[in-house]
Amino acid sequence: MPALIPAILKGILFLFLFLIGLLLFLLLLLLFVPFRYRGSGAREEKQLSGCFSVSWLFSLLRFSLSYATEKKAEFFVLGFRVYHSDETEDTADAAEENDFNYPESMASEDFEPDTAETAVVEQKKAITEQEEISSERFEVTEPVSDGKKLSPQREEKQRQNVSEEEQCAMRCRGRSRRRFRKQRDKLSAGIRKLQDFIRSAETRFDFFQDERTQRFLRFLKRKVFRFLRELLPRRMSGALRFGFADPALTGQGAALAAMLLPLYRDNLEIEPLFDREELSGKLAFRGRIQLFVFLFGSAQLWFHPDFRFVYRHLRGKNKRKNREDTHG
Repeated sequence: MPALIPAILKGILFLFLFLIGLLLFLLLLLLFVPFRYRGSGAREEKQLSGCFSVSWLFSLLRFSLSYATEKKAEFFVLGFRVYHSDETEDTADAAEENDFNYPESMASEDFEPDTAETAVVEQKKAITEQEEISSERFEVTEPVSDGKKLSPQREEKQRQNVSEEEQCAMRCRGRSRRRFRKQRDKLSAGIRKLQDFIRSAETRFDFFQDERTQRFLRFLKRKVFRFLRELLPRRMSGALRFGFADPALTGQGAALAAMLLPLYRDNLEIEPLFDREELSGKLAFRGRIQLFVFLFGSAQLWFHPDFRFVYRHLRGKNKRKNREDTHG
């Protein structure tokens, strides 16, 4: 029995190392074995069709998407289809859900809320209307005296009216003062924002004119173009015919196509049509994407000597440091 323990430990260690080696092998495959993609599309007689597929490791994994009259998506593992989606199945399921019959009690239009609550609300409305009518009846209107001596009650009412006019005037003056203060505060806030914007523009201009920033931007530009070159198709072929109702617009499109001629010189044929309105053609392309290029390029960007300077400035750490140095 004691002799079996070292053998069991060796077996567990060997299994652990085997799993680690297998994971490393799969990781290297993902990084260095490219993902290949291809696609094609056509538009003839106002009908659009196309297909697109992505495969990895000699089609060990493959995903395809096609569209003609309906959309289809499929996923294959070792040549066996493990996933399949069809637009017709989705529409059939939606039709079945829409055909669900609701209960007659919920669908009936004769359903009404409880009448007791409506009766109570109507009674309250009637009571309030009666009170308003009675209050209007018992209001006493005093006649206007033409040069006669007013009663003390009338004089007191006039004094109250005068005091109310003074109060209204005071309120108007207070409102005008508050409006003036708000406008003054808005103006001062706008001036402060303008000053802050000018300061930030100066700091940003100094930041972009810095030698380290320019050096990092040149390096970033090279890497971005390298990523785009890896993403764009390596082979492309097809033909495109276009024409618009306005011949001038067709001429503008032809001029734009002539400007982009170095990008598709031997791969794509473009034919402008000035006599009719049409948009048709065929296009086929294929390429590959290697994850190692993106991983290695990202690592180069991260460990670039000027990356931390740019990153700290964008995060605002350099701005705080400059404020502390200036203000103490």
